Amino acid sequence: MRTLTLQLKEILAQENYYSDDISKYCYVLSFLPKFENIKEEDYIIYYDNHSFEYTALVYDFINSLFEASLVEDVDKMLEFLQKFPASCAYKIWMREMNYVLANQELMQNTNLCFLKKAIFSLVRLENNMPGSWGIDFELGNWVSILKQLKRIYSQHLTKSQTTQFN
Repeated sequence: MRTLTLQLKEILAQENYYSDDISKYCYVLSFLPKFENIKEEDYIIYYDNHSFEYTALVYDFINSLFEASLVEDVDKMLEFLQKFPASCAYKIWMREMNYVLANQELMQNTNLCFLKKAIFSLVRLENNMPGSWGIDFELGNWVSILKQLKRIYSQHLTKSQTTQFN
């Protein structure tokens, strides 16, 4: 098994903390059943001129991530990336993030800190690589993230009826 970077180990050691509107978090979770058996035509529309656009479902999902504050703040993300060695910080982070997203055992041990950074990265990648959200549907990254968000929510409810989540 590959060794994770110190930077990734540090964020994985953080406690889950969520202080925003829990109903918005739950709305994000409502996409899980829709995405578990999603077909290509459910998330992307192709045109005869070889262009495409995402469906309203996808835009609603991405918007809900922002509304629920599940996309890392730009300044916090930059601060995190500065902890990596010099000029290759983003490359190292993306490799680490994709390694974790593809590894079910590691993914089950992720926290909100990691997930917010991963969501930030996946959302922003679409700007530089159009179609990447579709690739993330095909790879199961969105479902994996939603399942972990659900696990975190469920664990919180079983651990305490008051809100350590807040």
